[in-house]
Amino acid sequence: MGEFAAAVPDLERVVSREPKYDFHRAAGLLAWAYANTNQPAKAEALFQEVTKISTLSETYYNYACFLASQQRNAEASEWAQRILAKKPTMPGYLRRRERPWFRKASGLLKRVPV
Repeated sequence: MGEFAAAVPDLERVVSREPKYDFHRAAGLLAWAYANTNQPAKAEALFQEVTKISTLSETYYNYACFLASQQRNAEASEWAQRILAKKPTMPGYLRRRERPWFRKASGLLKRVPV
């Protein structure tokens, strides 16, 4: 909803109590909140930790956007490509559910110069 500063304490509480909450989605959202509250070191460390164990497209996309904001365009493109690489192996119902992330990843690839 865009209220990252307000979300940080809540997400920190959730992640401290249950790091695997919602398939590590809470940790990915916490990293994204750190990225949007001018805490890039915390965001980078948490994104690296979460992307080792989570395959959520939302987390990959947020990490790619964070990398693009840090002028790390090659890495951002790589993470966006990882989202799109999942598409051919997914069953139809998952492809439909992931369609917004595929679109966002494609758009990011067009915006980020390599």
